[in-house]
Amino acid sequence: MIKRGSEWRKWNFHVHTKGTNKNDQFTSVTLDDFFYTFFKKAYDNNVQAIGITDYFSIDRYKDALEYVSQIQTKTDSTTGLQLFTDEEINFIKNIFIFPNVELRMLPATDRARLINIHCIFNPDYVAHLENDFFGHLTNQEGKKMNKHGLTDYGQELDANLETDALRYKKGVDNFVIDLTSLKKLINANKKFNENCLLVVSNSNQDGASGVQQHYDLFENEEGSLDGLRTSIYKISHCIFSTNLRDIKYFLGKRLVGTTDYNEEMYKKEVEEVINQRGSLKPCLVGCDSHSEATLFNRFTWIKADLTFEGLRQICFEPEQRVKIQTSKPDFKEDKVIIDKVKFISPNKKFLDKEIYLNSNLNVIIGGKSSGKSILLYSIAKTLLPDQEILLTDIAEEKYDLKSIDSEFNFEITSRSGIPQSMFRDSEENSIIPDIKYIPQNYLVKLAEPEINKKGRPLNKLVRELINENVDSRSKYDTFIKNVKNFDKDREDLINQYFDLNDEIHKIEANLKTKSNKEVLETNIKTNTDKVEELNKEAGLSDEELVKYKEIQEKKADNTQKKEEFKEDFKHTNESLKELGQHVDNLNTSKDTFINGIKDEGIKEYYRQKLDMISTLKQEIDFMVGEIKLVSDDEGKRSFTKDNKFKELVSIIENTSKIINEELRPFQKNEQIQQQVKVLNDSISSDKKTLTEIDQLNKEKIEKNEALAKCKEDIFKIYDSTYQEYQQIITDLKGRTTDLEKDGLKIEGISQFNFVKLYKKIFEISDGRKAHYNNYPEIFNEQKKATSDFEYAVIKAELEKVFDEICNGNYAILPKVNKKEGIKMLLDDYFFDYWKITYKNDKLGEMSTGKASFVILMLIIGLSISKSPILIDQPEDNLDNRSITRDLVFYLKNKKLERQIIVVTHNANIVVNSDAENIIVANQKGQNDVESSSEFLFDYINGAIENNSPINKKEKDLLKSMGIREHIADIVEGGKDAFLLREKRYRFEKLLS
Repeated sequence: MIKRGSEWRKWNFHVHTKGTNKNDQFTSVTLDDFFYTFFKKAYDNNVQAIGITDYFSIDRYKDALEYVSQIQTKTDSTTGLQLFTDEEINFIKNIFIFPNVELRMLPATDRARLINIHCIFNPDYVAHLENDFFGHLTNQEGKKMNKHGLTDYGQELDANLETDALRYKKGVDNFVIDLTSLKKLINANKKFNENCLLVVSNSNQDGASGVQQHYDLFENEEGSLDGLRTSIYKISHCIFSTNLRDIKYFLGKRLVGTTDYNEEMYKKEVEEVINQRGSLKPCLVGCDSHSEATLFNRFTWIKADLTFEGLRQICFEPEQRVKIQTSKPDFKEDKVIIDKVKFISPNKKFLDKEIYLNSNLNVIIGGKSSGKSILLYSIAKTLLPDQEILLTDIAEEKYDLKSIDSEFNFEITSRSGIPQSMFRDSEENSIIPDIKYIPQNYLVKLAEPEINKKGRPLNKLVRELINENVDSRSKYDTFIKNVKNFDKDREDLINQYFDLNDEIHKIEANLKTKSNKEVLETNIKTNTDKVEELNKEAGLSDEELVKYKEIQEKKADNTQKKEEFKEDFKHTNESLKELGQHVDNLNTSKDTFINGIKDEGIKEYYRQKLDMISTLKQEIDFMVGEIKLVSDDEGKRSFTKDNKFKELVSIIENTSKIINEELRPFQKNEQIQQQVKVLNDSISSDKKTLTEIDQLNKEKIEKNEALAKCKEDIFKIYDSTYQEYQQIITDLKGRTTDLEKDGLKIEGISQFNFVKLYKKIFEISDGRKAHYNNYPEIFNEQKKATSDFEYAVIKAELEKVFDEICNGNYAILPKVNKKEGIKMLLDDYFFDYWKITYKNDKLGEMSTGKASFVILMLIIGLSISKSPILIDQPEDNLDNRSITRDLVFYLKNKKLERQIIVVTHNANIVVNSDAENIIVANQKGQNDVESSSEFLFDYINGAIENNSPINKKEKDLLKSMGIREHIADIVEGGKDAFLLREKRYRFEKLLS
């Protein structure tokens, strides 16, 4: 039989059968006919546990057992064929059938409502019921509740009844017990108390107990709840009800979903329910059938072994072990569930049978060196794609499994039926690659650097966990890309800033080589006057002098145009080539963008829209080729194609020829004209110098404006970088809000790494002058990477230092140039910091153990994967209170979302986490008790409710006792943990 521990199964707690003592509406001709229909429907509806119910009797329960015992002999009276298939017979024989005796309690309110009490008994206790129960309880007239008493009571009620059957029916119809009688039985008989579960039902009409609304009674009862009713609830274990308000009320969760609901409200409500009702209680439902038509139309999901001890667990875990719903609870995808594992060990070093796992919480226990961690390690090694976490601190594998058994292998099969071996083809990918494996001490190693402030590995881990989400990863990747682009842009601008600064210095140096502007203007006027005088000496008339002057001005203008032409051509040629490079880069980006689109329709749309970039490239290439120059044999350069520059140079040359022709008549006296030429050349040179001075001053103004703008842009990019950090924290906030329900808060903060900045600036500063001491807001040895700051203050200080470095007032070492100093100053010192608090305690102020638990919560809570979690001894360094209060609660909730496999030595994790499957490990020779097992490492597993007293005759240690006994024997504090579990939500049950 496959053992996975406690599993969800359909239970029907309340079903009547043919011959029931009240309201028998079954139409089957014979009892055999009825049970054929009954068990066929049980099989069809997959009901695996049935409470055969009747008033004041277990006779119908015995009928059902009798039928099942003979089921293989049941044949069709016509064909002689078996009524049930082998599969159906196997299923029916494994149904857990138990007796449910329905009693009626005296009226509890002035509305004369009878309270129905159901006594669900352990089948193993049935032999004692006649003496301990039926022959013990009496009604107010002192009549016993057994068959004789009920018959006698019927006779007393109606002396005219002629048969015992009629008298018995009369007695049953009117028999009512009182609370005092039942309480005395409970208090006096410990065995009865251990083998009976009491389920209370409100009913004002027979057979309606499954749909009553208990909570309405609490709300509408005038004054406080009647004492009798209170007492009835206090002795009950469970409630028959499907009403959601009842379910929530009896679990202490009536206020869940209300405004500002919190843990304190939950604790207070639980306390109130325990005080007023005796305990938290599960709500159950049965079909309460009195006819074939309604058989098994309602049921309750119970997570337990098919035993009475399994059923008892619902009293200790009323919420997580009971569900009233159609679909099977705790759904998880088959592909992310490990169904079973198996050691392949031909040399019998390891158990060679399959170990089945539960889809919820599996706990591995055992003595020292029993093979607990080897099992967990083997699962991790088989499935983890990246096996770095499996290595020790010296990069060795923790377990050399082949040294134990040279032919060792390990096989895992997923719930979807896909097997995988540990040692397999390297190209075979893992069937469950995104499992989480947390080896022993891993959490402590993460916690200690955070506590001791030795580093921030945890911040990186939190970031990685947040970014497991595809959308978050995409946002973070975009953020990194943007920040890197800002880094590049900032560096480019700093380079540009210093290039501009160098250009300004060159302009200033160039200006110093030029003559004084006033001197040049005076010289031009003087030389112009001399030219005029010389021309007069040459015999030129006033009209000719005016004409000559006009021609000279035309010549100066043409010369200026020629100089401008040269500058324009150089600028155009260089700029077009630079533009061509930019467009090449743009084309590459365009191709990357388009090729990254998967949908062909969208790809084609943007290909057409961005085709202009390709066209632009063609246009620029054409323009570059259009102004290309070639040299002839004499070295003379000329354009190969017609263009604007060719047109302009032609005009300038033609104008020059015309001017020279116009000047020819004025060149009469060669000596005078030679002097005039020298003066005119001087005038032209001075005018050119004046133009150059004006141009340089204009360029200087423009460069200074560009320099100021460049500095402004540098700090705008600095702003953008900071804003990018702010934005990514906002974008990722949604990934952390879900953790708040567990008391865990992750607050994203944009931090400034003062430590890193101080270290870098200190290294390049001239320590003799120590100018860094003038800026304590940013250069402060006492500040930490996580110190609070105001961005505006940081930016203002950085701008001051920027200016001081640039103007030389901040002394840096000679080996470091100003540009590198500024780059170091304005490097990106921001980082996204994830501040973690748990129930208002800061992570850095917690003990190592508690911090380890919080990190465990982070790893599990932030992970989007639904694949299994493997944890080796999570209780390390945690005090017992934290284990009971925090870790147990957390595991109980998280196992509903993901399969968890834990190695532990702590009883509270095993018992109070209500682990569904306990795996007991043992290594032969490691215990005081020798085992006859054939395996060096042996394992057995089962549910926590699997109990069997120690059998001293059984020499195989693992088989010599039940799972519960193994827990009590192996795990420290095991017995106490069971007691704590059974008393947790309950006051003393036996009432005086």
